[in-house]
Amino acid sequence: MKRSLVGIAAASATLLLLTACSSTAPAPATTGGASGDLPASIASAGKIDFGAELTVPPMTFFESDGTTQTGVNHDLGQAMAEHLGVKAEFTQYAFPGLQPALKAGKIDAIFDVINDTKEREAQFDFIDYLASGDTLLVQHGNPHHLAALSDMCGLSMSTVAGSVQIKLVEAASQKCTDDGDKPITIQQFPSAADARLQVQNGKYDAFIGNTPVLLYLAKTADSGNAFSAVPLQGDTSYYGIAVDKSDTQLRDALVTALTAVIADGTYGKVLAKYGLEDLALDKPLVNAAGS
Repeated sequence: MKRSLVGIAAASATLLLLTACSSTAPAPATTGGASGDLPASIASAGKIDFGAELTVPPMTFFESDGTTQTGVNHDLGQAMAEHLGVKAEFTQYAFPGLQPALKAGKIDAIFDVINDTKEREAQFDFIDYLASGDTLLVQHGNPHHLAALSDMCGLSMSTVAGSVQIKLVEAASQKCTDDGDKPITIQQFPSAADARLQVQNGKYDAFIGNTPVLLYLAKTADSGNAFSAVPLQGDTSYYGIAVDKSDTQLRDALVTALTAVIADGTYGKVLAKYGLEDLALDKPLVNAAGS
């Protein structure tokens, strides 16, 4: 269902091997609905409005001109929308504002670096399209020799407000104090770019985030000299496109479109363009975190 994560980690000498695997086997998504079977409001508008942070390479970001959108999600969104006979537009939000914007109907779906979790599935349906996991981003060379969250006792961690990783760090910090060690200092920032900058400037010891993004950054930022990435052991999670629970017609249309771009090879080409082909899924999954 998903390919090994080892291939991509071996591409950089600074990276640990990824050995994460899913402890459960989520059922593949059904492909109900035909091409173009969109909600009337989207069909009449001629576009799907995706919400995204747009500051998270290689998933969604701006090219060097500061205005041209690009990235894995952008490219996949365009291909899926074309299959459905409409255009895809990406509207920028800070990460904490994405879920409220979707609930308020300001966007049609969230197509960002958002993990499918059981808690989020209570409000949204997720069309899962990429295997993920958690990774630490540290200064180049990994000066504190970090290999796990348990190595962070007494150190400082930056992360994004509203991210799923906060609970992991809080649990690790509690374990530190339970064992008589110093806690982890945790600071939340409004965007991933802000949080990562704290590590690059040496103000914080590590940033925690999603594996695909941080592997890419470790290989590309300052020609690979800015950061090192430390993938964490544990179960694989998934990136998903989030739609409102009540919007089953859009959910099914997006499943159909993603199935089509996987089948015609577009999906594989997009992931290969950004070096993430080893994180591909064979088919879309729906609400895989709850399986």
